[in-house]
Amino acid sequence: MKRQLLLGSVLLAAISAYSQTGRVKPKPTGVYNAKSAVELKFNEPINIGPITTPPASTSSDEGSKSAALPNTWNNFTASMNIYGVSIVFTKPLQWNDELNAVSFIHRKSPSYLISPAPASAAETGGIVAMISSDCGATWDSTALYADDSYWGRYPQGAIYNPPTTPTNTDISQAHVVGCGPTTGQGSATWIGNWFASKQLGVVNYDNQIPSGSSVYYPTLGPYPTGMTRVDFAAYSFNATDDGKVRAMGGLTDDAVTQDSAIVMVTGRFNSANNNFDWTDTVFNTHSTIASDGSHNFWSRPLMAWNESGTIGYVVVMSSRKGATMSNTGYIPLVYRTTNSGASWTLDNTGIDFNSPSLAYIKKSLNTVNMDSTLEVPMFNWSEGYDATVDMNGKLHIFTTITGHYSNDVDSLNFYTTFGTEKYRWLERPGFRPYLYDFMYDGTTWTHMLVDSMPTEGPGDRTTDGGYADNPWDPDPSSSNNKIRLDGRLQLSRTPDGKYVVYTWTETDTVLVTGYRKWNVYPNIKARVYDASTGTLHPTELNVTNPSSGPTAPNTVKNRCMFFIASPKCRVSGTSANGPAISIPVTVSNSSPYSQLSKNTHWFSWATLNFGGIADANITPCGSSVVNPTVTAVAENAFNSAASAVLFPNPAKNNTTVRLNLLHGSKVQIEVMNSVGQIVKLVNANGQNGQNSVTVDLSGLASGIYMVNVKVNDASSTKKLIIE
Repeated sequence: MKRQLLLGSVLLAAISAYSQTGRVKPKPTGVYNAKSAVELKFNEPINIGPITTPPASTSSDEGSKSAALPNTWNNFTASMNIYGVSIVFTKPLQWNDELNAVSFIHRKSPSYLISPAPASAAETGGIVAMISSDCGATWDSTALYADDSYWGRYPQGAIYNPPTTPTNTDISQAHVVGCGPTTGQGSATWIGNWFASKQLGVVNYDNQIPSGSSVYYPTLGPYPTGMTRVDFAAYSFNATDDGKVRAMGGLTDDAVTQDSAIVMVTGRFNSANNNFDWTDTVFNTHSTIASDGSHNFWSRPLMAWNESGTIGYVVVMSSRKGATMSNTGYIPLVYRTTNSGASWTLDNTGIDFNSPSLAYIKKSLNTVNMDSTLEVPMFNWSEGYDATVDMNGKLHIFTTITGHYSNDVDSLNFYTTFGTEKYRWLERPGFRPYLYDFMYDGTTWTHMLVDSMPTEGPGDRTTDGGYADNPWDPDPSSSNNKIRLDGRLQLSRTPDGKYVVYTWTETDTVLVTGYRKWNVYPNIKARVYDASTGTLHPTELNVTNPSSGPTAPNTVKNRCMFFIASPKCRVSGTSANGPAISIPVTVSNSSPYSQLSKNTHWFSWATLNFGGIADANITPCGSSVVNPTVTAVAENAFNSAASAVLFPNPAKNNTTVRLNLLHGSKVQIEVMNSVGQIVKLVNANGQNGQNSVTVDLSGLASGIYMVNVKVNDASSTKKLIIE
């Protein structure tokens, strides 16, 4: 959101990538084809068998009964490889507020024996649900899906609680429901989707796959009544209070071509057979078509619903037909319903990046286009994005933004890379991965700068930027590919939608060899938005590497690989300074990092204390209390002051101090001569986001000066040359 404030000789405005003289942008070292990564789907080897089943044992990686110690992360289960949690858009971890139960749908561990036992080569396709009714202190496990012919992949799911009056609170009356894509027996392609469900309760926490509890829907047909060509049903699983469960996937004409539309699959409980009936709804992406016939959109669809299931949104990042100039990129195309999905309305306006009010976002991309004055934003799937609905029925999309190299329909999947490291951003103040929340209420789009990341995710292929820094092992059977890492941007909300929580991972660059900008020692960060007041809380919390208070074990700290935050969270306490939010979170990793061997899942019901509430006043169910002294106003001010940039420098008549503020702050700029006398003094009120403060230098002699930049009580000194 662009803001301008004229204070005497000071101009506070949106950040600019250029000086007032129209400085030429840095030339990139190359162009990266993002489309090739999308077409790979995901880089799991299709057939990694055979795998030898370990002998039966009294120990198991599933359903540990030992209670988690306070303020720790609990090793609560494992999987045979890392791939089941590698997609940020998949939702395997969910909290059901009516039952106060957490579910985690994952691919089985090496020691878990499903019955009837799948063939050894199909073992990695066995799906298990973990259930906890005491905030993760103890867990039960139940086998959900296994098939020798159709191997389950990328599982997601939730707890279905039947819609009753009064609300059902008996978990034995609920079901766990899941779905995901499948490969065939030794197949090299994705051939369909699995859908499975199982009633919960003590008698059903076992390793048995009930007869008729699961179905397989092939991508190529034949299709059951109400279904069509659903491809890769691995995105945005959701359960609402109206008794419906939903998942997103693509629509493709066969098992190998690119998706041409997106599909929402809806499950409704059928009491006659104690199972779920599935139907689908197809959404046109209205995208431009490249010369090779491919559709210009990301096949990573999202959906978001309010608690009752009445207001819902479907989101796809698409280059819309008929768009012009900066609106031709991959930006949100949104469908909205206010009648539980009975009908949908397409947003025909969309975000207008041709508007001057969004110029600061475009200029910070610093890409190279056919027209050097044109920037074409790309909502960047490679760092993840997510969606939710707040108490006002408003959609939130949490995202980073890069830029397309060109607005040509055949080049929209390409973006510029910078330097020998092949960064997607220039990785300096003003040109790093900024985190935005774009909001839509059915009529109007607004947006807010949430935060920024000092690092970006390294690639998985040998030609990708950051491949050498990526700590995961290469897979010789797959061109030495590693596994892609990203910021894993995720959104959670309280059941009433009052609070929206932003979570992501980033790395302190001090930890990275040579201070490079790759996210290889990730910790989880969090911020919160109050939808009742429309305000972003000034505190950023470091969930897994606090500077004070409880500290996560080394198995999680700086190793938050493939973290997942539940789409719903709870309020644990409130104060005048802000809320305490309790949120289920998992982290998945191995030591050393290995794609194809056993990976451990760690769980914490972390309480994010944004309000300075005493621990004793926080409602139980918080295994990790993260206090707001972690990365609060003072530290944010220090970072803002230290990263301030002067331009031009050398200067003549004026110079501009450019800085990014995570919250509204007092800004003071002192220009001092060689003997320390203040010869220019500027005071201003900075606002959340990117700011530029212009300082009038008229009347000052040529020479070397020092500029002291103060943000609240933090300061940093820069050298300035006046010609």
